[in-house]
Amino acid sequence: MRGRIAIAAPFPYNPLMTRTNASVLGGGRKTGSGAGRLHWRAALAVAIPVALLLAALAALSGLRRGEKAGIPVFRAAAAAPGAAVRPQAGTIVFQSRVDGVWQLYSLDLASGVRNRLARSRADDLHPNVSPDGAWIAFGSMRSGAAAIWRMPRAGGAAERLSLDAGECHDPCWTADGRGLLYGSRRGNGEHIYLLDLATRRERPLTGGFWRDILPSASPDGNAVAFARNKLGWDVYRMDSDGANVRALTGKGGNCRPDWSPDGRRIAYVSDVADGKGDVWTMAPDGSDKRRITPGDESYDYNPTWSPDSRWIVYETTTGSKRNRWSLAVIPAQGGTPLLLSPQGADDRLPDWAPEPKSR
Repeated sequence: MRGRIAIAAPFPYNPLMTRTNASVLGGGRKTGSGAGRLHWRAALAVAIPVALLLAALAALSGLRRGEKAGIPVFRAAAAAPGAAVRPQAGTIVFQSRVDGVWQLYSLDLASGVRNRLARSRADDLHPNVSPDGAWIAFGSMRSGAAAIWRMPRAGGAAERLSLDAGECHDPCWTADGRGLLYGSRRGNGEHIYLLDLATRRERPLTGGFWRDILPSASPDGNAVAFARNKLGWDVYRMDSDGANVRALTGKGGNCRPDWSPDGRRIAYVSDVADGKGDVWTMAPDGSDKRRITPGDESYDYNPTWSPDSRWIVYETTTGSKRNRWSLAVIPAQGGTPLLLSPQGADDRLPDWAPEPKSR
């Protein structure tokens, strides 16, 4: 269907899974009399529609209530006949706007529960989970300046990692988990830096008069893809030490690369098809470019791969990039997009977390 994105609903919202509704449906004193049972049934007949209405209103408002315990935003259920195939398990980490501030959340695809990972008065942005699944790196203004921080995957106390040398943002773990790549603005330039977590020393990987941001490390640790604004934004590739920089796209309108865990493809955003932004993939040498998201009215940004390289999760909105964004997932070869968060939930910059490795 050209002109409108077709989005199935694989995770139907289950309003009866919240703690409040469970207490309404299962609480109250037991009575032995028929009158007591009739009174209980009458109350139940009123309580269920009220609970359904309250849950629907909560969904429209971004489902903010009950965040501390984790809200079942969607319930995993058997797909209806003819429905698109969808992922059955995994954890998505993302940022969501709460009372005007970006905060970090996780969404469990098996249960449909979303949890708030931290509470901060400053924006927490662009989460990226470490290869061993233990840590989340993110950008934040917690210290008064844009810096790179990390916290445990399940949430908790955060630690500042980047130095005071300049504004730092958009972190990405190295393949071995021993370092972090990020963009940093210093003086008149904005370039890619590498931070060694053991020594806390950093060094620049790019230079020049242009802007270099949004790094993504190859899974073998030998290369880095990134976005460069030279004569418009394009996706570039370099060796892990900053050598052999070369363009993978041209003519502008291409950015936000993410390397697949199997190393075979790079996902990125391009506006070459319709002038607004869609998810594409290409081979690591820049060949075999394929458009993945089909919607001619949707803006599709910030793709990231599932750990098995079979799926791509991304953010999407319609009408204007100024509208609220939702998360969606699509097979890596293309297909029908599936919403993971309510339309207009204001969820952005997802990262599909690797499963934690045993130590």
